[in-house]
Amino acid sequence: MSRGAAVAACVLLGACASGGRPAPAETLQGYLDASAIRSLADAAPAPAPWSHSDVPPTEPGTDRWWMATAHAQLAAPDGAQHFDCALGARFAQQPRPALSRLMNRLLSDADSLTRLLAERSPRPRPIKAIAGLEPCQRVNDAMREGPSWPAGGAVAGAAWGEMFAALAPDRAAEARRMGREIGLSRAICRMNWPADVADGAVLGQRLIAAETSPAFAADLEAARAEVAAARAEGLTNPGCAAERRALAQVAQAGRGAVSEP
Repeated sequence: MSRGAAVAACVLLGACASGGRPAPAETLQGYLDASAIRSLADAAPAPAPWSHSDVPPTEPGTDRWWMATAHAQLAAPDGAQHFDCALGARFAQQPRPALSRLMNRLLSDADSLTRLLAERSPRPRPIKAIAGLEPCQRVNDAMREGPSWPAGGAVAGAAWGEMFAALAPDRAAEARRMGREIGLSRAICRMNWPADVADGAVLGQRLIAAETSPAFAADLEAARAEVAAARAEGLTNPGCAAERRALAQVAQAGRGAVSEP
């Protein structure tokens, strides 16, 4: 692993975080009820075609590979760190309860939608379909046997990208890009096919558009104040230089079969 990759993995995975951080929040119920989730699922596009040749070319041990490893941790508060560099803040430096609640309830909605669609159109993961393919994270049998479509990380990433774009409009483009990168990481990690990531990104945008409840609006406003406070602290994530190198690697190599929705 390069020194830059080591720094990125250490910082983004939380190994270099300061002491006294809160434990990850327990699983929260989403904002949407079962009827709303079914409506989103019924309107979802049909799964896009896929091929064994679609695995992204990013090799294990590269900066972007280690970034994908970090992105495997989705739940807040750790998941908020993925947007540190996009917004120029250090979100895990201290508790941000409203932001964590907002992210984790959106993650719960993304998980509910993903599970429902996966039951309708099961598809094997790359690490299941291709013998010997190395994932970027530890996997158990249940994860290996789990469905690939749609990519749940891409659903959550796209929804969070739109969420952070609303919380920090001056960094909207950067927030949306990071949301897409979180989804792309699932393909780089060999956990989802690129076509499943692309479909997941579309679903994530539709999911956030459906979040119209008073509870969501209240959490969004509370999180807006926390994000503004975090940015005003003037702290930056020391892994940002490594993150820029990782993203530049992918830009130079091409983005495989994943396209922006």
